[in-house]
Amino acid sequence: MSPILTGRVLYQCAKTSIFTTAVAIFANDNLFEIVSISGMSMTPALSPDHNTSGTQDWIVLWKMQPTNNIKRGDIVSYLSPHDVDKIVVKRVIGLDGDTVLLDQRRRSAMPPEKQRGWDSWGGKCVVPYGHLWVEGDHWRGSLDSNHYGPIPKSLIDGRALGLVWPWSRFGQTPWTQYRSKTRVIEGIAVCPKEWEL
Repeated sequence: MSPILTGRVLYQCAKTSIFTTAVAIFANDNLFEIVSISGMSMTPALSPDHNTSGTQDWIVLWKMQPTNNIKRGDIVSYLSPHDVDKIVVKRVIGLDGDTVLLDQRRRSAMPPEKQRGWDSWGGKCVVPYGHLWVEGDHWRGSLDSNHYGPIPKSLIDGRALGLVWPWSRFGQTPWTQYRSKTRVIEGIAVCPKEWEL
């Protein structure tokens, strides 16, 4: 093969590689992302064997306008309110305008100083406009809205579409069968007057 032909082949390979990488980065940042569910906060719906075997479920997240048409029970990923370098995956329990009646088990598991803070709300929380109440399914092992309150929708960066691993459960959505014990009184989100244009 001549040096000129070799150079053209290398140039085409490099060009294709750069284009493919750029498309993959764009898709990962704006369309979808595959993430692993580590830890026990979402068991039994996700990574149910993490505690015994260390296996993790992998899910695909839709990232384009993830809060559009969001529903109670959806699984979302968001930036942790206390550590912006950390992505957290939890279940949506309450939408803005809903009244969340705090789960007594979750409240008794909290340190006394945090429990007193929630008691000032009288055991319930009205989710403010533009926020969501999120919880992990495993109440003993989850840092969620019971610890830091409702989260702004602007922190949401993805919504789960389905499992991609393990292969035997590919495409399944096991979180749809789980029912949270946290009670919610559905409400209507009201935009504060100061937010209106």
